[in-house]
Amino acid sequence: MLRQRVLTAFVGITVIVGMAALGPFTWRIFVYVGSLVGVAEFVAMSGVRWHSFLAWWAYAMVTVMIWWTGWASPMVIYAIVASALVIPVLAQNQVSFRETGAVLVGTLYLGIGGASLSAFRQPGNGWTWLMVYVLTIWATDTAAYFGGTWLRGPKLWPAISPNKTVSGALVGLLGGTAMTFVLGDLLFHGTEPWPQLLLVGLVISFAGQVGDLVESAYKRATGTKDSGKLLPGHGGMLDRVDSLLFAAPFALYLIEALHL
Repeated sequence: MLRQRVLTAFVGITVIVGMAALGPFTWRIFVYVGSLVGVAEFVAMSGVRWHSFLAWWAYAMVTVMIWWTGWASPMVIYAIVASALVIPVLAQNQVSFRETGAVLVGTLYLGIGGASLSAFRQPGNGWTWLMVYVLTIWATDTAAYFGGTWLRGPKLWPAISPNKTVSGALVGLLGGTAMTFVLGDLLFHGTEPWPQLLLVGLVISFAGQVGDLVESAYKRATGTKDSGKLLPGHGGMLDRVDSLLFAAPFALYLIEALHL
């Protein structure tokens, strides 16, 4: 199991680095395809068929959010929510409000996360920050796994994720923050202030772990073991990119706010 996880993670990071290196447009396509797969998995976990009208609505909204830079305005976001609320009316309640609400939440999560992740790869320092971000998420996950395995101790949140421990979460936080600090200082040749690098690393690592718990909670609530079977040792696409998508908006906002 461990060997399979490491191999899948290595292949995943190699593919991400390769896609990002080909340029912003190629990276956006890559993120877009991954987001659509994630939507299909989220829809299925919500008890909705992946090819239903509600699912196609979700695909369309995620497409808009990733490819149209003008979507991030209160009016457009409200229009997305309003269009979802109208679906049960048009379907004469053959589509329930509960199903619509679940798919709407997943659409906003994957759309905003996907748009933020694709926005990382911009001219200038975009490629560098993307590498720092991806490797920080990976370092957090890896450090948390080994830290929890070796140190054990109290469970972090057994009702949601029985295998996660407090020690693993703390080691993951330290490992992820250290990755941002060391890699950021190396790639930026010491030009970025170290307190800001530490803050960015802390936020990425913390948000990434929260994102992992969020997906675990949703899977438990829907009685789903894995979001899919696409990735050996990791389950579905969402099982692998939940942290990347959840933390991306926070990380991108902080990096832009600090003018890094």
